[in-house]
Amino acid sequence: MRDSTKVIIGFGSIWGLYAFGAMVLGSFTIGVNDSAPEVVAILLYGLTVLPSCILAIWFRKYAATWLLMLFPITAFGFIYQTVQQGVDGKADWAVVRSIAVLMIVAAIPGLIGVLLFRSERSTTTKQDASP
Repeated sequence: MRDSTKVIIGFGSIWGLYAFGAMVLGSFTIGVNDSAPEVVAILLYGLTVLPSCILAIWFRKYAATWLLMLFPITAFGFIYQTVQQGVDGKADWAVVRSIAVLMIVAAIPGLIGVLLFRSERSTTTKQDASP
């Protein structure tokens, strides 16, 4: 395993710990004004990023595929909730800013997945090129 792959997996694991902690802290208020898509997004995001990064040590392609699929699921759930709550009287720019921040947060697993795919591809091409 290359050093760059180790860095990607390490960063993903740290982010997975952050996502798990945020999910645990957020679980104390789930149900107050949350929608079903947001609850699913929070649970999937918090419970699968860290295990996916650990699995990436052995099964990089499968972990990368899941992380890429996780991005649109969480983005939809987060944005749906923000738009639903944004109608309640917030300024338009506050809603746009919230959506932008949540899109960045939702895109991080997708970025990790893309980097894992690239590291998988570069590893296989180097193995094919060596005699």
